[in-house]
Amino acid sequence: ALLDRALAAAPDNREAALIVRQREHQIDQQKWDYTPTLSATAAYTRNQYEVKVSLPGLDPANPVTRTITPYNQLDAQLTLTQPIVDVAILRNLQIAKQSCEAADARVAATRLQVDQSVAQAYYQVVAAEAFIAATEEVFQAARASLEIVQQRAAAGVASDLDRRRAEVEVERGRKSIADAEYNLAIARQRLVSLTSVEPEPATSDPAISVSLAEEPPLPTFLDGRIDAVASVKADLADAHTSEVQVRAASALFFPTLSASASERFTNATGFLGKYAIASASLNLSWRIDLAIIPQLRAARTQAQLAQVRVDRSRQRVHDQIHNAWHQVEAAVAKARSARVERDTTRAAHKQARQRYEAGTGIFLEVTQAERDAFSAHISLIQANADLAYARIALRLAAGRDLKEAEALLRDTGPEPAPASTPEPAPPRVESPQELAR
Repeated sequence: ALLDRALAAAPDNREAALIVRQREHQIDQQKWDYTPTLSATAAYTRNQYEVKVSLPGLDPANPVTRTITPYNQLDAQLTLTQPIVDVAILRNLQIAKQSCEAADARVAATRLQVDQSVAQAYYQVVAAEAFIAATEEVFQAARASLEIVQQRAAAGVASDLDRRRAEVEVERGRKSIADAEYNLAIARQRLVSLTSVEPEPATSDPAISVSLAEEPPLPTFLDGRIDAVASVKADLADAHTSEVQVRAASALFFPTLSASASERFTNATGFLGKYAIASASLNLSWRIDLAIIPQLRAARTQAQLAQVRVDRSRQRVHDQIHNAWHQVEAAVAKARSARVERDTTRAAHKQARQRYEAGTGIFLEVTQAERDAFSAHISLIQANADLAYARIALRLAAGRDLKEAEALLRDTGPEPAPASTPEPAPPRVESPQELAR
């Protein structure tokens, strides 16, 4: 849902979409360059002298008077021009179309970048919520431990040092909660900036559970698939645009042919004696400009640069897929180790507390085991978040559908539940649910 929202709300996506619209308008502009153009001019001239001539007519008694130059001369002209052969206009139209295709490909590349940012921010939010749940759990456990120590100290079976250590653990828990809430606020704001959507609050169990299954072999992400990645397609489109620009530069050597028709209105009728005069012409123009040669060379060099960018883009995508695939492999190993570490430290914490409650252990062992269990829990949350994001990043780098990773973002096996908060009471009988955990 957040990815779909970012498609319309993220500034980068909106900018890329507007660039495509701009390129479409440029195509329309080039098309209109090949349509007839109509121009109109009007002029008023005040002449110092008036020139008129009298010409004999059919009736010698009534000669014909013609005005060559009137005192107040009025002129108006309408001209219609139609290009017939203009290679430069056709090539410019091709450039506009190719630029639109390149901008369209850039939209997909931009969307992949935004999707990657959204995925990263999303798992930062999820991990931060899990951190808060873990720190709340540890804080409640520290408070319960403090109550136990206070009871034992009142009974004379615990030292004042144990009580002070328990108080330190409670304050450390408060500090951890404050840090976790800060990280959550920053991550949520980052997600809001990308999607313009306020993330929903975490559920009662915000734990991250990711499958530890291995990814398909690396060649399945590389062989014959790099050119299908959006960023490479965008650079290929830019290279095609550069090739069209080379042809457009060479079109400047070709002559142009156009036709025009005009209608002139004037009160300086001359010997013709007509106020409106029409004319039509066919114009052939051929421009010889030596500056076209370096312009053509520059266009060819630009095309070569575009091809270099394509090669660099292919190599960059190849490296990104390669790194992302190995990152998933490393993340799987870290997540697997983190689960073992979490289970081991929980068992050690449970044993240390039971020994202390039975009077056969010291409180320092309890606090150390509690810290180890908390650290292992945090490491597991981070490892699961890193693994989930790594699977997403691999699909995005390879231009694959994110739906392929849906099954891998869910653990097939049950995730052990968090350790329950100890009660401030003497040793108790564990419930069947706790034994199952």
